Amino acid sequence: MSDQSVARQPLVSVVVVTYQHAGFIAQCLDGILMQKTSFPVEILVGEDESTDGTREICAQYAAEHPDRIRLFLRSRKDVIQILGRPSGRANFMHLLSEAKSKYVALCEGDDFWTDPQKLQKQVDFLEAHPDFELCFHRVLARSRIQGKPDRLLPDKVTKEEFSTEDLIGPYFMHTSSLVYRRPDPSDLPAWFRTTMSGDIPLLFLLSLKGKFKLIDGVMSVWRQHNNSVSAHHLGYDRVRGMIHMYELLNAHTNFRYNDLFRSAFILELGQLPEMAELKELRHQVMPFSKKIRYFVRNRFSWLRSSKTS
Repeated sequence: MSDQSVARQPLVSVVVVTYQHAGFIAQCLDGILMQKTSFPVEILVGEDESTDGTREICAQYAAEHPDRIRLFLRSRKDVIQILGRPSGRANFMHLLSEAKSKYVALCEGDDFWTDPQKLQKQVDFLEAHPDFELCFHRVLARSRIQGKPDRLLPDKVTKEEFSTEDLIGPYFMHTSSLVYRRPDPSDLPAWFRTTMSGDIPLLFLLSLKGKFKLIDGVMSVWRQHNNSVSAHHLGYDRVRGMIHMYELLNAHTNFRYNDLFRSAFILELGQLPEMAELKELRHQVMPFSKKIRYFVRNRFSWLRSSKTS
């Protein structure tokens, strides 16, 4: 990374949300600090009042790199609860509001970058292609299950350019790979504060502005572990959160992608073992648990039939 001070207007803001990442955060910050760029970069670290030593590690890094790191020490009283669990959403949204740059890159405190040219490559692409809103790369997904091999994400895509339609379905981009044009924080709808996922709605909203590009290379590691936020998005809570999120995204575009959202939700249901054999939504109501049956029958009529049917 350039030694020029972040007091100059940075071209990229790297947003790092961290909480209880004492065993990971140093590797995360080292991967950002090793970046070699021809432009100034600021690193925005939001520490959510950890009790495991993460805060002290962040403070040490900020003291050692005052020209590169801006540290925001946050309080647990400001945390937003989503589906009954504390989240990093308030931390993330505050960091976005503090960004001064043209571009934003993301790396959560338990992930890390592996290529010192990552930012340069991605910014070079976006500078040369103004019709693209975001670029990403493959990441190595490190399994939380001991002995299970690592995998690449994405691993099965057959193209390099993506639009909104491609994003309504299985998740194939990881936050540690993203560099995108910084939106005005006021452009984020009020409902963004409380959706189960922050990544999926953010990507969806960005895709409405321009195309996405997959560039060559595996340049980061997604470290999956039992204490990560995504590790708790399981079972009924996941179904409840996804159906709520799809409803919000669907309504945001005036049901322009209704059929795609409907198919995506059915796919989500099919990933639950007890529902894997179900093919049509009208047959899926019967074996649901009572709670899921209530949601589908009484609240989400857009799932039962397409707007145009």
